[in-house]
Amino acid sequence: MSSPIPSLQHLPLSAPARRAVLSGLGAAALGAAVLGVARPAAADDAARATEDGTRRFDFGPGAVARGADQVTAATAYTPDLGYGFADTTTLTEADRGGEDPLRGDFVSTGSTATFLVDLPPADYRLTILSGDVEGPTDIAVIAEEIAVVEPTTAAAGEVLELEFDLALVSEQLALTVTGTAAHLNSLVIEALPARRRGKRPTVHLLGDSTMQTYDPYWMPQAGWGQFFERFLSDRVLVDNRSIGGRSSRSFLEQGRLDEVLRRVRPGDYVYVQFGHNDATSTVPDRYTPPEDFREYLRTYIEGTRQRGGEAIVVTPVSRRDYDADTGLFAVSFPEYVEAAISIADELDAPLVDLSASSRAFLDELGPEGAKGVFLHADAGVYPNRPGGVADDTHFQEYGAIQMARLVGRDTAELGLRLSDHVMLHGSGDAPRAVDGLELVRASASTLEVSWTASEDADTYRVHAGPVGEDPVFVGGTAGTEAAIHFLEEAAEYEVRVTAQNEHGEEERGPVLTASTSEAVARFDMGTADSPLQDGFAQVTPETDYTADRGYGLADAGSVTAEDRGPDAGGDVSRDMLLGHGSAYRVLVDLPDGAYTAVLTVGDATGSARTDIAVQGEDRSTVAVDGGARQVIELAEVVGGQLELRISGASGHLNGVTIAADAGTGR
Repeated sequence: MSSPIPSLQHLPLSAPARRAVLSGLGAAALGAAVLGVARPAAADDAARATEDGTRRFDFGPGAVARGADQVTAATAYTPDLGYGFADTTTLTEADRGGEDPLRGDFVSTGSTATFLVDLPPADYRLTILSGDVEGPTDIAVIAEEIAVVEPTTAAAGEVLELEFDLALVSEQLALTVTGTAAHLNSLVIEALPARRRGKRPTVHLLGDSTMQTYDPYWMPQAGWGQFFERFLSDRVLVDNRSIGGRSSRSFLEQGRLDEVLRRVRPGDYVYVQFGHNDATSTVPDRYTPPEDFREYLRTYIEGTRQRGGEAIVVTPVSRRDYDADTGLFAVSFPEYVEAAISIADELDAPLVDLSASSRAFLDELGPEGAKGVFLHADAGVYPNRPGGVADDTHFQEYGAIQMARLVGRDTAELGLRLSDHVMLHGSGDAPRAVDGLELVRASASTLEVSWTASEDADTYRVHAGPVGEDPVFVGGTAGTEAAIHFLEEAAEYEVRVTAQNEHGEEERGPVLTASTSEAVARFDMGTADSPLQDGFAQVTPETDYTADRGYGLADAGSVTAEDRGPDAGGDVSRDMLLGHGSAYRVLVDLPDGAYTAVLTVGDATGSARTDIAVQGEDRSTVAVDGGARQVIELAEVVGGQLELRISGASGHLNGVTIAADAGTGR
């Protein structure tokens, strides 16, 4: 690739590079441990090294290690030589002497230098020795545009051993070193064994946030990749490596493509969908001009083919972008769609034109109907989005499933072996009504319900409301169970679940009447001067557990409290305890028996990261970015006391409500 060398400041390693400091070794011992006995290299030694899949280079003007090619500061790359520096003007060299030909001399740069080696495309393990017996070392390494070694230093007399694996796609390795004292003592390039075909082919999914798999906290946000396996037989494995905020360029530069290529086996498939972030000209780390985007896709296709796999190009999925006059949807990122189609045509790569199929699907729904595809929700429906959401790029689960279905349909028409594994149901109408709706468990503020899967249903819509009032939409799910949160204590509710698929939603589902429980204990955590929820006991950082009180905190020396104010939610949600990375315990005296504890965790103005353990058993890790989330935990009290251990990066806890377990079973 001819793109500029990326900055090292914000790029993670493509794979954990092993860093070892070799010090305190005798020169002879070090030489033997790394590359054998030192002696001048001969031409046949280098030839044998190439034949057995390993190349060895000894940098510097001094003695040359056995089996290695010597590289000095004057060794410029030529096609006949097959290796050398792209530019020698920044290079210096030194020979410190000693018995070890590797440790004693080196080639160095105080800025940037690129070492080139002609190699066949394959997977390699590279080991670099870098150090100076008389001075410090400061080095970083980029290979094939990937920051494989972040800035690393060593004191005088130390030698760094830097090892990493790399999937080479081009026919020339470009190894760039930077730093104020970037020394190259030696380089060993070892060809890794070729991988064999797996028992089942793996479908690797590479893309952005419209394709990635989301943690349940982000519900209902979903990417089509997390549902793609629904449309494939169980004789195929799916590995979704898509991640939000990535373009074709940044996915490669961050080593994510390299990681996938080092996993691809003959017979595997790699779906590649980028474009959304490539087009973001305001974000330099992502932006990729269309002509460069096309060439990056070439690398994905060729790298996959070199390893015996098949790359499938997917055009960028459509946004909710339409003509207000006609109601028809526009082509999203047209230049990138054209570039993807063009490179697929040039390289005869299979193409899934998701841009076209998703646009046709959205045209059938219309702009208002498309809101059910994209991430649109009213305020108060999802606890992690208390103010609601109107996102015309990302999908909720229903939309993600429809996009996965469209990809499946196009795949079935490609004539690949994978096409025979596509499984598409043939429903021609909305799904049948949900059956078997039942209460699983009730707590003081939540109802957990489940139901029998409806034939041909993709997702389900859950509605709930007090008895006598029309149930309102409280959330959607692709599963067959749901928890309804933030309900009134000891109140009776009606719950209804409807099924939907690509043809629509059933008009009416069964109704379940269920009641929340009455709490036996309620705690509002926070500051001493913040409003207290009616019927709740206040717990501040100073509320230590005592037997007389029967509740309180233990190990709370680092605990503080914050109140985010009246606009940050109700009396429980607005304020909280914070552990700041240290663990603390909430102790409550209770009669022996089974209980349901509902913990409220969140921060309206920032992130909350909390780990929860119950009775000494690790249970949940809660991640909340703005808003509050309720977590239901079951507890068996033996010995007269409930213990909740709170830890994690922030250790937020806003409230706890405890009720005798009213689980009904499934």
